[in-house]
Amino acid sequence: MVFDWEQFKKGLIGKPDWQDADDLTRLSIESLRAERGGLRRDMSSGSLRLTGAGITGHSGALDGVAEAMRNFQRLILATGLSSTGHTTLRGQPPTDIVAKTRLNLNGAPLPGSLVLQIIPAMSPADEIAPDGQAEFFNDHETQLVDTAMKDALTLLEDGRQLGPDADTSDFLSRVQAYGPRVATTLRDFSLSLVKFDFEPDLTWSQPRQPRLRTRLNASELAHISELIASRKLEREPTTVRGVLRTVSEISAWQVEIDGGEIVRIDAKQIGPEETATLRTGMTVAVEVSVTEETGPAGEGAANYSATSFKILGA
Repeated sequence: MVFDWEQFKKGLIGKPDWQDADDLTRLSIESLRAERGGLRRDMSSGSLRLTGAGITGHSGALDGVAEAMRNFQRLILATGLSSTGHTTLRGQPPTDIVAKTRLNLNGAPLPGSLVLQIIPAMSPADEIAPDGQAEFFNDHETQLVDTAMKDALTLLEDGRQLGPDADTSDFLSRVQAYGPRVATTLRDFSLSLVKFDFEPDLTWSQPRQPRLRTRLNASELAHISELIASRKLEREPTTVRGVLRTVSEISAWQVEIDGGEIVRIDAKQIGPEETATLRTGMTVAVEVSVTEETGPAGEGAANYSATSFKILGA
């Protein structure tokens, strides 16, 4: 006789923390280990299963898989930065946040799909107790990558459920709250999957926590990227104040800000008649729209585009 798990779940009161027998077994083992005390050592883990027209058998285009995974790593870094208060595109991400959100990958093929197994690059012990001190397992022992993964998968699931009233959706309010870096990386991840005809099935399991899962099709991914672009969620308006060092109608302006840093500003939206009023050495306030551009090695760089300016002093 085969045990009916679905019928068993229907008889439970409230929402269970598990979806199948594997989840129940995992949670039981993790709880037993935790009751024995000591520092958390069980690793979180997840998977990205790619299906769709871009997958033949259990293989997919190398450049497509690489681009999708690079953008997924960028998304996890972005949600990790947002959860620690770093929502702006300006400046370099703190190295400790980069380290704590870095993922490692093992690939395992199954017919009709490509399953990529994901684990944190940093162990729980190294992050939670970097000095090696003994602590008891508690609910606060969550790695930053767990928080980042939960935020990213929740965003994708909200995007999957988008209806016609997108402007009042949880998805839009979450993306706006998380900031333009998350919007940019979420757009790029969705676009890379659509570009190579991949459809993702994402899971993440943290010890003693319910498993997270979301699966999206091509039209849902396209809708997410189009909404971000149409609402200009990837743009961050700000003001750059400093001394104008170069000014041109055809090349980027260079403005020296506090500390001697030079900011290059694309001024193509500024008309030549306005540019003619400027000269080097002036102190200016330039209203700019900041976006993130990705270099050939996957590195992010802030791009400044001027929308207007004000002369503060000669």
